[in-house]
Amino acid sequence: MRLSGKKALVTGASRGIGRSVALGYAREGADLFLTAREDKEGLAKTVEDARAFGVKAAGGLYNAASLEDVSRLMDDVQSKMGGLDVLVNNAGIIRPTPFLEISPEQFEKTVRTHLFGTFYHTQEAVRRFMIPAKSGKIINLSAPAALRGSYGVVDYASAKGGIAAFTRNVAKELAPLNIQVNAVVPVAKTRMTEALAVYYAGEFGAEAGKRLEELSDTERLVGIFVYFACADSDYVTGQVVAADGGML
Repeated sequence: MRLSGKKALVTGASRGIGRSVALGYAREGADLFLTAREDKEGLAKTVEDARAFGVKAAGGLYNAASLEDVSRLMDDVQSKMGGLDVLVNNAGIIRPTPFLEISPEQFEKTVRTHLFGTFYHTQEAVRRFMIPAKSGKIINLSAPAALRGSYGVVDYASAKGGIAAFTRNVAKELAPLNIQVNAVVPVAKTRMTEALAVYYAGEFGAEAGKRLEELSDTERLVGIFVYFACADSDYVTGQVVAADGGML
């Protein structure tokens, strides 16, 4: 029970990586506040399944790209949790599109959801909860495409590359405050990789799409998220770590 007594906020927790991380944290004893943007049913299921581990769990629908919504979220965290020890910035979107076909509106929406959302949640959580507590754990999500280049994801990869830089720089500034900031570069089968599989199959053939359909389950990622959330990583900050089975 490495997270016993801890309070964690996981964004984008209705499915995929967010759901697996939330349930992994519940197994380790953390109380949870979970969010999604639109998937009310999926979020309710994650909250219900987390409670089955004997921890407290609540949640709601918020837009990660809206500072107003994030401020409202932190108000709700305060009223229902009374504090926050761990923040997982997982909320995100993807719409695979060739570079020359990406509209300015799509680029802005993608960057706002991923990069601005990570900024909003991190700054609010640090100011409200982690500075007063003199401790905290922030775990961001980057992506392989941000580090090695890919196809159809210029907007997504740009945001995720920004998150890697954000992680290293915020970690430097918050280290004296005993707040650790790290990022995971995850590879697992999610609705995002399913969208990429369809895109790759259309652009490069069925075999290219099939490779993305054969990725590991999101449960394989839980360990690194638990590590970055617990005391084992108190001396680790500013790291961007791939959990990808060696793909990178």
